[in-house]
Amino acid sequence: MEETSVRIMPLPNPTPLDDIPKIARELDATFLTNKTRDLAWRRVQLNRLYDFVQDNYSLLCEAMHKDLRKDLFTCGGDLDLTLSETAHCLTHLEEWAAPVPAKKTLFTLFDNNATIHDPLGVVLIIAPWNYPVMLLLAPMAAALAAGNCVVLKPSEVSTHTEALLLDLIPKTFDADTVRIVAGGVPVASALLAQKWDHIFYTGNETVGKIVMTAAAKHLTPVTLELGGKCPVYIHEDANIDVAAQRLAWGKLYNAGQTCIGPDYVLAHKSVLPRLIPALKKAVQNLYGENPHTSPDYGRVVSAGHMKRLTDIIDRQSALPHSQIISGGEYDHDSKYIAPYFVAGVQTTDPLMESELFGPLMGIVAVSSVDEALSIINSRAHPLCLYVVAESKAVVKKIQNSTRSGTISINDYLANMVLSDLPFGGVGASGFGSYHGRRGFLTFSHERARVWRSADAFSELCHKVAYPPLANTPWALWLGNTMLHYKRPSAAYVFVRNYVPVKALVVVIGFALFFEIGRRVGRGGNFWA
Repeated sequence: MEETSVRIMPLPNPTPLDDIPKIARELDATFLTNKTRDLAWRRVQLNRLYDFVQDNYSLLCEAMHKDLRKDLFTCGGDLDLTLSETAHCLTHLEEWAAPVPAKKTLFTLFDNNATIHDPLGVVLIIAPWNYPVMLLLAPMAAALAAGNCVVLKPSEVSTHTEALLLDLIPKTFDADTVRIVAGGVPVASALLAQKWDHIFYTGNETVGKIVMTAAAKHLTPVTLELGGKCPVYIHEDANIDVAAQRLAWGKLYNAGQTCIGPDYVLAHKSVLPRLIPALKKAVQNLYGENPHTSPDYGRVVSAGHMKRLTDIIDRQSALPHSQIISGGEYDHDSKYIAPYFVAGVQTTDPLMESELFGPLMGIVAVSSVDEALSIINSRAHPLCLYVVAESKAVVKKIQNSTRSGTISINDYLANMVLSDLPFGGVGASGFGSYHGRRGFLTFSHERARVWRSADAFSELCHKVAYPPLANTPWALWLGNTMLHYKRPSAAYVFVRNYVPVKALVVVIGFALFFEIGRRVGRGGNFWA
């Protein structure tokens, strides 16, 4: 993307710490008026959010380009996915918000019982710098759809995007329902000291623990979208040319600064002679002979992250067993790191110590699926696990022998764009999920509503629960019949779980049809 003349706001001053408790109180007061429960209000806010992203598309792209040198495609991914999530909420708002009727039993035959979806209240959304719009505004869409007031905390690391959002958000949304704050650790600490009705944090495990500790003081529910080292297993039956091209793209998208991006590769040793040259060719296909001059290749976000990543490169390159496939060059001034792919990596090497979050990747040779599983399961549960294989048996074995937020077969990053699938981690990669209806539920309280009539007939039925009648044999029998689900028989379980209802109806229908025809054919005496 070329430099444009679109105006970018000056870098913001941090929000005064004394303002933060006041912001929390003001939004809480608004929520108590029930203003945000109205579906019409929610629809207005979602339309404002959609228009905000669409109308400021170029400005937001330029801000992200200045922060991360994102190309148009990567910027589009950030913004278009935000638009998609918002549109999905608009499409399904009434459906998601509608009460879900409870199943009827003898005991509840005349009741109007249901699960209703209450908004939580005032929610805090803390976003990271790598996708500074999507990871702030996509959760916001879900929170608004659920009827909440929202406080937004964009990352101070992506400074230009933070400044732009701080300028434009207050011009788009009413200050009594949506607020945005700016700043670093002191502001984040002041925010976490307040009592919120939900905290939604996307970032790293270290800060995730700080968020959870602070939330525990108020028993505030938390969604943690973290990361970790996402492994890739490449089986011996993989299509190596396709695997290498997709792997290089998935790893280097946004210069490797993606929480679900592939972090390291466990490749069956039989594929290495084909995988190594295929990866080298794939990098050249994507970014040419010199990625430094490619307009499509991103940059590391800050000097601090540059130092962290280049230290890993220097330490790894010094090891005699490192087989450098590509990269090793970097430039601190422009925050450029060439795609650094290394084969011959051992599980104790610098590339395997912690989440890389940059254009670095190590390849570890394994002799079997079981060896790969042993390495994967010796580490914290990743946000995403990638399997490259044609064998369904291998895929199912890995799926059933591991734990991860997502498992993806033969592709990368796709779970970012699918609104009908939950997005979230497990264990050290986080907990809770969002996207689509899952996001709406994350920011809602599923409240049970029991609604029983107080008329004469209802009270007559209710008398069976009052002493002394309640302890008579027939009342006990009736209560047992109405209240208890009976243990199902094996035949019932088989029919329910393994016989499709439609197929059963068709079979019974055909049987009746032929039986009627048989009987009619016997001289018209149907009952013979």
